[in-house]
Amino acid sequence: MAYNFTRYGDFLKIMVEQDAPYKDLEDAARKIPELTETKKISLDLKNCYYIQSKALAAMIAMKKNAAKIGAEFSVTNVCDNVYQVMEMANLSSYFTIEEDFSSYTPDELMEKFFQPDYADRVSDFIASSYSDEFRRKLLEILEMQEPELKFYAVLTMGKAHDYSAEEKIKQELSSDVPLVVKAAVLVLGWFGDTASKEKIYEVLESGAEELTEAAAASIALLSDESDAARLGKLLSSPSKTIRTAAIQALTLINDDTCFELLKNSLETESDDDVKAMLIRAVSSFNRGGVSDILIKWLDSKSIKIREASASGLAKIKAKDKLEDIISRITDNDAWVGYFAVKACGEICSASEAGRLMESYDMVDENVKLAIVEALGKIPGDFSDFYMSILDNGNEDIRKEVLISLFNDNRAYALPAASNLFVNDSSWLVRYKALEILEQIRPEGFKDLLRTRLVAEDNKYVKDKIQSVLEVL
Repeated sequence: MAYNFTRYGDFLKIMVEQDAPYKDLEDAARKIPELTETKKISLDLKNCYYIQSKALAAMIAMKKNAAKIGAEFSVTNVCDNVYQVMEMANLSSYFTIEEDFSSYTPDELMEKFFQPDYADRVSDFIASSYSDEFRRKLLEILEMQEPELKFYAVLTMGKAHDYSAEEKIKQELSSDVPLVVKAAVLVLGWFGDTASKEKIYEVLESGAEELTEAAAASIALLSDESDAARLGKLLSSPSKTIRTAAIQALTLINDDTCFELLKNSLETESDDDVKAMLIRAVSSFNRGGVSDILIKWLDSKSIKIREASASGLAKIKAKDKLEDIISRITDNDAWVGYFAVKACGEICSASEAGRLMESYDMVDENVKLAIVEALGKIPGDFSDFYMSILDNGNEDIRKEVLISLFNDNRAYALPAASNLFVNDSSWLVRYKALEILEQIRPEGFKDLLRTRLVAEDNKYVKDKIQSVLEVL
């Protein structure tokens, strides 16, 4: 037989060979109704690099017969070639397609470390199924000169909590390959290896961009009372990379000393990117005075810093600063107003949303759009307001208004979408109106689509109309 049945309790795996004749697969399908104690059946195509169309008919029969005995049916380990055949036959969504790495030998799994689409998942599988054989294979990889393999070997031993490999992993801190050093730094942090902390500090202070983030995370895990002050000194490093790594570590440690260091560094930092990172870091501390810091920097001349401040105010739900934030909506600098509105969308209640609507006619187009987007995040029905601004000359605003109107009040959304679908000058708005009508499917929808198909001059809208008609 070119297939075999392997039972694990109420689970049945059907392993198929590459050259399995169609009749053998039919035979396997016919046997399924006899397996009444089976709850799940998996057809494993690990060994199949292609299949003929006749095999698909046998697979359909397997699924039908599995349903007869109340068993789930899945197809596992489908390679790209086989998947393409299933797609061509419109069967890729018909079957439940899964991965089952237990069908592979350890050597086959190690080879998958070379494949980016598989490497992380294979690493997780090996860690969860760790055995002496897996450990031996991973240690063999550490003696090789393949960076990708060594990276995943170290990470996998870390995920498996293989503390017996700690000395081997420590040796990789001296590797010439940054990728391997990164894995060792991460795992030694997970292991709580304080003896390696000085070496990890060397990695951080090297300023190598591909390594400092991992080093910061591990130093935070290994930190004691002395580390905040040591990291604080790095906040004045001439290296932007080292400063950002220090910010990350201090944020993760998250104690009072770290907060003071980060807050003080805000006053001396000159780089906008780093300053924005500092603001985001400060907003992650549950400390008094955070909202005061964030509101201050909302007035910065830097867009990056204003954006970070607005995000921070939204993150901490700074109700105590709502009046200050709302007062900035109509600021002479439209970007201040824009980010103030962004924060309001996360903070305002329905009763406070009126302040946003009152500001609408006094602000620039980008702030108007932000107001519509913000109202869409606030619980409440603002459909009357949306209807009053639906004729705005900005296509992005009309589109956003239509989305919000649909979410708040479909009784208003239907006639608005119907009108814009037929009459709006922007194909983006017509497309969005069509998507909304597709969800509502009003009476006479088909006739409307057929009429518009003839009149529509935009390719994308025309294609969308055609695809909706085909479904209907």
